[in-house]
Amino acid sequence: MVLRKPNSELEMKNLIPSVKPRGGSQMVWGCMSAVDVGNLHFIDGMMDKYMYLDILKQNLQQSAEKMGILPHYKLYQDNDPNNNAHICRLWALYHCP
Repeated sequence: MVLRKPNSELEMKNLIPSVKPRGGSQMVWGCMSAVDVGNLHFIDGMMDKYMYLDILKQNLQQSAEKMGILPHYKLYQDNDPNNNAHICRLWALYHCP
């Protein structure tokens, strides 16, 4: 409970500044292991299966090398439709140990 004089709630000393969202959002792809964290890839706009495949091609191998787990890692993904697209599953089948 806050005690203040009547009709004083909109005085500057009683207001807490905050940032209001403008409807935008930011999506980030990243990977992690028990050893270290991998690259972060910031995504502008909507991601489709082709963009997701490019992200895997550019970042997955490089992140595994950075973490020192290259020959012994497993790719786990959530159930996003982009992750389960046929081209992404085929790429992971042939490029992930």
